[in-house]
Amino acid sequence: MPLWLSELLHDPGLGAEVVAGRAGVDRRGPIRWAHISELPDPTPWLEGGELLLTTGLGVKDSEDLQRRFVSGVAERGVVALGFAMGVSLDAVPPAMLAACEEHALPLFTMPYEIPFIAVSRRVAHHSYEEHYATLRSAIDLHRQVLATVTTDGGIPGVLATVGRAMPAVALIALDFSGRELARADEHGLARDLDATALWEALPHDRPRASVTLRERTLISTAVMLGRHLEAMVVAVCGRPLLEHEELLFEQGVAGVNLELARHRSVRDAQRSRVDELLEEVASGRTTSAMVARSLSRLGAKPLESFRVLAVARPGGDEHALCTLVEDALVDLGPPVVGRLDGVVHAVVPDREDAAERIVAAGLRRGWPELRVGRSRAKSELDALRAALREAGVALHLEGTSPVRDVESLGLTGLLAGIRDDLGAADFVGQVLGPVLSHDAGENGALIRTLRAYLAHGCRPGPAADELCVHRHTLAYRLDRVRDLTGRDPRAGEHLIEFGLALELLERPVP
Repeated sequence: MPLWLSELLHDPGLGAEVVAGRAGVDRRGPIRWAHISELPDPTPWLEGGELLLTTGLGVKDSEDLQRRFVSGVAERGVVALGFAMGVSLDAVPPAMLAACEEHALPLFTMPYEIPFIAVSRRVAHHSYEEHYATLRSAIDLHRQVLATVTTDGGIPGVLATVGRAMPAVALIALDFSGRELARADEHGLARDLDATALWEALPHDRPRASVTLRERTLISTAVMLGRHLEAMVVAVCGRPLLEHEELLFEQGVAGVNLELARHRSVRDAQRSRVDELLEEVASGRTTSAMVARSLSRLGAKPLESFRVLAVARPGGDEHALCTLVEDALVDLGPPVVGRLDGVVHAVVPDREDAAERIVAAGLRRGWPELRVGRSRAKSELDALRAALREAGVALHLEGTSPVRDVESLGLTGLLAGIRDDLGAADFVGQVLGPVLSHDAGENGALIRTLRAYLAHGCRPGPAADELCVHRHTLAYRLDRVRDLTGRDPRAGEHLIEFGLALELLERPVP
């Protein structure tokens, strides 16, 4: 379904408020795209159907330019104007408000702290969802046609169809880890050959190979997607394949390739949606309701209690690692697996065996170096952001166990992790020294601000309320901390340093 302005305005994460042209809401057509412009006349770059975002910079000094700007974009077919407050102007100019009312062009304001990318991402995400729904329908239709051709459908159907044409050959498909996907062996030619025996006998670094195992010939063809091994299709017989059997075998390989490519496209689409969700959560631009809707669209079951797992394999292939994690967790429900900052993350039910399933799958795959960081159990979706941070911190804990729990990293452990040759006092001075010097004449304003900001989970609203200051004042103080220390309080990689330094400042370690 298309995205209408009223739906976007009801998104609580954007804080949008219509201040003019309300009569035109949902009357100028659906939103096709979001565009940002500060030009006095952006119409040459518009096609109609856009949501146009601006700070008013290009027209702020002229009422005539403001009226012509509104008239031009309204005639061009723009759906609505989004105006960022407090960037170039603290309020929408009256001339723009009047012109929007005259042209029934909706104009809504956006709070200073909400970036334009939050709106454009919402629009792009909805457009993606539309295209994805169309792709999914096309895939479903394709599967129906393929099921008619292959009778049983999918990889088992492909192998069964080809196998009936070459009864002297058994056909087996293995995935990239050696797990059996399907086999067609009506006469039991490979009854005594399980997936493990086949996988160990076959070379994995050649696109085509022929080996002998237990007096039978194994002909294998690797199914590659890009540079990645996706599967191997194996023909087992008592002799080399005949010429026509080679052709039939290649037809089977092509069918498996097609089916795996289809599955991978669906998986990649799912992962991309999870990637976007994780990025939104990590940036703090989501609400629990938005996260719940996203998880529902991903097919995830409602979670009363959950953990986040961060999974890494040094030097490993990201796609293969995602697939392994998804397959290991599939019995727990539709996997919610994506990537954040180059690390694979999974949102899982609060079950102790979830991380162990991944480790066991890695061992079966031949990856003993797999590491899993596990967050604390959470019961509220608002805590998902904290769980992401915890899993990431746990992933980098020292230890020999493949599963690293953030719960094992208490305050004592954190403080003990500071190198003896650095020292607690030196650490505080290194991180907070310039701020402490600044605060010596400012009644501790920056330190109080930093402590309140971290105490409220890096949420500017509650922190500003505790300090009894405006959000702009809070933002200014955080910018001063960044400028003084070279460390940004809004950046995840510096939060632990600031938190430890503040803790040491308040409760020095003997």
